[in-house]
Amino acid sequence: MNIRTTVVCLPVRNPDKTLLFYQNVLGFSDIQMDEGIITLELPNLSLFFMKKDSFESYTKKIGRKAQFPDNNAGMVISCAMEAREDMDTILEKVPKHGGAVPNQVAMDKASGGYIGYFSDPDGHLWELVYPLQ
Repeated sequence: MNIRTTVVCLPVRNPDKTLLFYQNVLGFSDIQMDEGIITLELPNLSLFFMKKDSFESYTKKIGRKAQFPDNNAGMVISCAMEAREDMDTILEKVPKHGGAVPNQVAMDKASGGYIGYFSDPDGHLWELVYPLQ
């Protein structure tokens, strides 16, 4: 199988709030919104944050509705970071912009990394890892 690109679509309740969150917390200046869809380009992955009704225009075709993670986690967006300081800066900004940091960033002896978690205003869970090696 030859895949040219990978896109993950996630529903959002308030695209304007989501756009500001990712601009302010992660510092993505090139993030944009077009017709209620926010496109966030990561290495080898495009994330589309879609207004609930836009998201459901796809999922209703197969009899499903949009679901928000809130206090659950159907998936984790995990990123290996280049600098520990970047993680600390991001995690410090999250609560100020409508997201949540469920616990303190900590060393994980099993994986050998400095690991922190946060969720965006819709509850989508992110893991940031700074490998020690």
